[in-house]
Amino acid sequence: MDLPVTVGVDGSEAGTAAADWAAREALLRDRPLRVLHALPLMPHLLPAGAVAVRPAGDLLHEVAHVLAVRHPRLRMRTEQAHDTAAPALLAAGEDADLLVLGARGNGGFPDLRVGSTALQVVARTGCPTVVLPVEAAGPHPREFVAVGVDARRPADAALGFAFAAAHRYGLPLRAVHAGAARPAGSGGEARLLAAALEPWKALNPEVEVLEDVEGGGPAGVLVDVSAKARLMVLGRRPVGSVIPLGPVVHAVLHHAACPVAVVPGS
Repeated sequence: MDLPVTVGVDGSEAGTAAADWAAREALLRDRPLRVLHALPLMPHLLPAGAVAVRPAGDLLHEVAHVLAVRHPRLRMRTEQAHDTAAPALLAAGEDADLLVLGARGNGGFPDLRVGSTALQVVARTGCPTVVLPVEAAGPHPREFVAVGVDARRPADAALGFAFAAAHRYGLPLRAVHAGAARPAGSGGEARLLAAALEPWKALNPEVEVLEDVEGGGPAGVLVDVSAKARLMVLGRRPVGSVIPLGPVVHAVLHHAACPVAVVPGS
């Protein structure tokens, strides 16, 4: 089945940036793009502070026009959902290859780095979800795809996603095992990481892998790594878990300097 890359738009700059990122990703994956706008039939259900800047049909037409001009080979359709954003995106994720959304859109507190919609979707959806940061990418070169790895309990779904992304982008994959008890390069931790990666390296010999063992807190290490990453990939507990988003994923979503892909476990 030709599942689409699905992106949520709401008229915000973050939503437009997410749509452009999703269009490029759809082309790389040879997938159609579904542009989704959610608007409840009863306006009082909108989040506090949300403002409808234009009719939904006009918004979707405008986004589709911009994407068609920038990406003429893109296969695309637009869709209006009569619901609030999080439930609409979660429903769309049931038949999506990938969900894409901005970290925050219209409404909410101005200083929020990640809005409630993004957190709800990332925590509950059954498909991989990419969240774009509030700030545009900085001046650092985007040298690799990064994946956070717990070498003692590697997340296979996240590793598979990360290797595939590195292959599509033609970039090395930097696999980061952080939180080691001893300084970077400790033999035991490095061997654990190498063992976790070995089957994936055998399946993906064309991907250059940079094995990186770091001391210190995982969240801080991964945020630092994100400054030069094109994409940061993190695993998440399976759908239905009591606490699907751990503190590391939560912190990286709030502070990463690159798009973050959160991949649910099976």
